[in-house]
Amino acid sequence: MQVTTRGGFVQRSESGTWEVRCATCHHVDELAEAHDFDPDGLALLLVPSPGAAPTLALRVLGLNRACWKCGRDTTCVVGLYPARPARGYCGLFTTENALTMALGVQLLLQNGQADLAASVKSRYSRTMRERQLANGCQHCDALQGNFPVQEEVFAQVAATGGPDGLDTLVVAECPALAWQAVVHDNSGGIIAV
Repeated sequence: MQVTTRGGFVQRSESGTWEVRCATCHHVDELAEAHDFDPDGLALLLVPSPGAAPTLALRVLGLNRACWKCGRDTTCVVGLYPARPARGYCGLFTTENALTMALGVQLLLQNGQADLAASVKSRYSRTMRERQLANGCQHCDALQGNFPVQEEVFAQVAATGGPDGLDTLVVAECPALAWQAVVHDNSGGIIAV
């Protein structure tokens, strides 16, 4: 049975209860447990699946922290989380992942937050010995390393019991296919909340 747009579909679980499942992600958790599941072979749809809305509301999350170089408070873009997650949803996608960071910056730009988006750019990390899309201080432009920022995010999420311990920089309408690409990317950057 299909559910309204912005919903999903209803399916009976193994325990016999009814669940509303995401029309975009379907059964990825169950598929991941299968012996023959190849996450790299997952083919993403080119159009939203039937019953799925073309967009969904995402929270672009931030964290205020003291810059290691100048000591002033700066805001870092740290993750994406649905504004209205389904019951049982538990994935906070962090900007440690380049695809998540790029989508977060795009959503900030589209929603009048160019000042926050401008502090994120490709920077060379001596620790990682590579260029990465990373936060910079809004005052002195010093790299705010992805690892230390994500360690603070993890500590904040653990201390508060979820993403509500982080600042919501903007709630933005995001194309379902862009979010689907982040959800199905296998490059890491996910905190179970």
